[in-house]
Amino acid sequence: MTGAFDIDHLITEARASTGLSDFGPGAFRENAAVLIEDTLGSGISPSGAQTLRRTVLGTLSNRLRIRADRASDPAIAAQEIRRPIIVLGLPRSGTTFLHSLLSQDPQARSPLQWEMSRPSPPPTEGTYRTDPRIELSRQEMAADSETLRFHMQDAELPAECGGFLRYEFVSTGNFAFYRAPNYLERIIADDASPRMRTAYRLHRAMLQHHQAHTDRKAWVLKSPQHTAHVAELVATYPDATLVITHRDPLQTLPSLASLVSHFRSRNYDVVDKHEVGAAVLDLWSRAMNRTQRLREADPTLSSRIVDVAYRELVRSPMQVVERIHQARGDALSDEAVAAMTRWIEENRQDKWQAKHGSHVYSGAEFGLDPREMEERFADYRARWIAAEAIA
Repeated sequence: MTGAFDIDHLITEARASTGLSDFGPGAFRENAAVLIEDTLGSGISPSGAQTLRRTVLGTLSNRLRIRADRASDPAIAAQEIRRPIIVLGLPRSGTTFLHSLLSQDPQARSPLQWEMSRPSPPPTEGTYRTDPRIELSRQEMAADSETLRFHMQDAELPAECGGFLRYEFVSTGNFAFYRAPNYLERIIADDASPRMRTAYRLHRAMLQHHQAHTDRKAWVLKSPQHTAHVAELVATYPDATLVITHRDPLQTLPSLASLVSHFRSRNYDVVDKHEVGAAVLDLWSRAMNRTQRLREADPTLSSRIVDVAYRELVRSPMQVVERIHQARGDALSDEAVAAMTRWIEENRQDKWQAKHGSHVYSGAEFGLDPREMEERFADYRARWIAAEAIA
């Protein structure tokens, strides 16, 4: 690969545009090269290819700035990350709602979408709610109002911490926008663990970056991608509380396939919906089955996990929140309960849909066969869905 899309060319361009040179350790170059080669061979449109180029260049430039911030500011590396709450589970299983709800606690800290978009310099407490980067992010989101039918988003809403993994170019978020099967396999293959351990060390460094000059340090995090990497997640955060949401894959996967198709339509003149459905099924069945096997192999792991049924979350969200905090031995303040109760009322699904529209889809549209989904998730559904083990 040569020219403007060559990874070495992009690395040189990022260094020239920032005036910085230190990317730090990791396999980011090799990972990015696979993403680029895969995507350029996927039938992407010319405008989509330019979007990919801007994305890779922007990620490289941000990585340089983040490294420079850390080198010049000893407070960043000195930060301790203690007892985070980390929400994971299948996409479309209530992870975004629960993450946003938990983050309403005045003592909690989640990475917000504006600071994830423009992480350098690290946010500061004095301007955390007035930083000009907030309005820049809000303007960008306003240009994509269609996505609000599918997914809650706002510049000051919590963002998926899986986005930190993009700096090592191992984020499944890229899968939503680009057809890149070799890149995806590089992330989720059974032998991907060494790459992912490196990526999770960077994930922790990013929490230090965002925490260094803000007061709240009780992290509440969320990313469905963690479902594929629980071993690496636990090794990185040994004192974390993991919260796993459970919803029938026969309901979540068609919804996710619809969302992925929406995102890919920006970059492809024609989106192969059946390919999207097959990729969604393969990725998330492998991720969830890996988590199931890990829990079976290490029964002590479940003592660190709070399992949440989607139906319980919809029916009694505050009961779920209280159960999570009880498992940690924490007490919710009256202020936190009031803030969460208010947020639930303001963000009820019927109100959101009335404002932004409904999300309409079917599994058949994406070639998702209920029998195949049942087979791929047989053990998971028997344990968490069909048996209705979580009350």
